[in-house]
Amino acid sequence: MVGVPTVLRRLAARLGVPAADLALAVALVLAGFGWAVTVSGEGGDAPAPVRLDIPGVSRMEERPAIPDIPPVPDRPRVGEEPRAPIGPPLLPERADGGGLDDGMLLVNLIAGAAVAVRRRWPMRAFAVAVGGVFVLQDGLLWPGFLAVLICAYSAVAYGRSVRRAGVLLAVAAVISASLFSQSIPQMPGWASPFAVLLPAGLFAAALRSARERADAAARRAAALEQEQAATARAAMAEERARIARELHDVVSHHVSVMVVQAGAAGKVIDQRPDLAAGALSAIEDSGRAAMAELRHLLGLMAPADDRLHPQPGLRELDTLVDAVRAAGQPVTLRHDGADVPEGVDLTAYRVVQEGLTNALRHAPGAATAVHIRRDGADLLVEVSNEAAAGEPGGPGAGRGLLGLRERLRLHDGTLHAGAAPDGGFLLTARIPAAS
Repeated sequence: MVGVPTVLRRLAARLGVPAADLALAVALVLAGFGWAVTVSGEGGDAPAPVRLDIPGVSRMEERPAIPDIPPVPDRPRVGEEPRAPIGPPLLPERADGGGLDDGMLLVNLIAGAAVAVRRRWPMRAFAVAVGGVFVLQDGLLWPGFLAVLICAYSAVAYGRSVRRAGVLLAVAAVISASLFSQSIPQMPGWASPFAVLLPAGLFAAALRSARERADAAARRAAALEQEQAATARAAMAEERARIARELHDVVSHHVSVMVVQAGAAGKVIDQRPDLAAGALSAIEDSGRAAMAELRHLLGLMAPADDRLHPQPGLRELDTLVDAVRAAGQPVTLRHDGADVPEGVDLTAYRVVQEGLTNALRHAPGAATAVHIRRDGADLLVEVSNEAAAGEPGGPGAGRGLLGLRERLRLHDGTLHAGAAPDGGFLLTARIPAAS
């Protein structure tokens, strides 16, 4: 057999209302029904309804006030006969024979049932609950009175607009003050609706404001968390891009040298073993240099280590040029030896490294020239090569030039890469030397 709580939960789900509200509504309806039966039955000690009466209009009969009982003398006077004690008069019977009052039952049932939808339709629930009181104008018991208060609170706490809910409560208070002459709690009839409805509305408004502030704080916290996550993702993406540039600059050059040397060694290994041995030695040197730079790059991403070495700069140009020459690329170097800041020194080195790598890959064997000089406040780096004398390598991914532009942008520098007037290729970088 299905229990009552299960039935209430299923019914609440079908109606689309919280199960707690439906259970509260059922409890208020049952309490109102039982109270109405008690009040309409016999017995002068039954609980009294909340007084909402209009003289001449109320459907509830007024019970006559019990007259004061005159004191009974302890003993009769001399010569007088004893008189019987005087007691309270019997209360008159109800005109309808003491049956159940339909109006009393209906007004409390309407108010209690409205509680079930107080969150789904808060304004309508209050309008229905208080409207039943206004129409029937009698018989509101304490369960119905509590239901009206709950609906008044819900209209402000869950309604779409606090202002509209406040207006609705004020209108209901005005109507109540104009219709009813007596009310509970005991106070002037015109003041009691305001004393009951307006505090309920103010209390609900305060709770709603606190809830909105809490929701706003939660939204701000969520937005801040999202912003922090986005900042972290951007920082990670920037770091990945930096590492990718470093890896390209380190690996691409040395691997290009090794590929060219390996190809040359394979061609002359039978006829000129000595040249092949020299090419293999150059491959070994390039591999060692690549491993050293990779270890240095990985060291930058690791915790601090006293064994780390400084980044390469223009002072290592001779070593770089010798490695390219050993790969069979004729290179001439001109450098005026001017001192530049450390960041500019590294950027100029990477420009030369990228230019020589591109020349070795796309114009193997072509004469290549590197010229580094001061041009006013700027450092001018030029890497040029003639037209390809041998078979060019495959096209690159283009990350090298993109990485160079990013580097130069950090120093407010510019990069120009394009065909030279003589048919070769020219790479020119201008870097503010004071940056």
